[in-house]
Amino acid sequence: MNWNEKYRPKTFTEISGHREALTQIEGFILSGDIPHLLFYGEPGTCKTTIAGIIANKLLGDNHNGNFIELNASDERKIEDMRKIVIRAIKHMPLFAKMKVILFDEADGLTPDAQNILKRPMEKTRSTLFIFTCNNPEAIITPIKSRCAVFEFKPLPESDIIEGLKRIAVKEKLVIDDNTLQGIARKVKGDMRSAVNELQKASACNNRSIEIDRIVQQYMKQPAGAIMA
Repeated sequence: MNWNEKYRPKTFTEISGHREALTQIEGFILSGDIPHLLFYGEPGTCKTTIAGIIANKLLGDNHNGNFIELNASDERKIEDMRKIVIRAIKHMPLFAKMKVILFDEADGLTPDAQNILKRPMEKTRSTLFIFTCNNPEAIITPIKSRCAVFEFKPLPESDIIEGLKRIAVKEKLVIDDNTLQGIARKVKGDMRSAVNELQKASACNNRSIEIDRIVQQYMKQPAGAIMA
């Protein structure tokens, strides 16, 4: 199983870094008055993960059909946007106070498709819109002005290492600090890539352990014996 999915954070405290932004978002949630949100930044900075945690906090783990997650690069046509949004806001949330619509990779939306979202964002009181993107310049100004905007910068090496150590402990993986520092330096703030690199290092580590075991077993064999 891919470790990014296996160890995807389920709470804000499990996320490495971004403490100031997460504190503000947590404050919105606790106040019960959360604005539409726009998250932008480099890949691997936890934007989509944070959006998912927000949905869980507002809707519960089950969601009851109240969480709609769209990859905007796949749903970029005007007709698609109109159908999805109208269908979502037309019906009241089920067993929850609101619905959440996540437009992942929203910089893939055409300007016309984005324009369709302006009025629903203004009028709805029961639907939260969350946008994530790498390039904020691709998001039209009317969308930005209707959102609380957060930039998620590449993570410092110290935060990358902290996150990797937590995974290593859970995997009972013995890995030296130099290797962790090398991974953190290589990925340049991308936590998703860092976890992939750690999983690759784990596979090499496990192979080394197995080779050592076979060698030790071989050395214990009587001369001329064939190892099973």
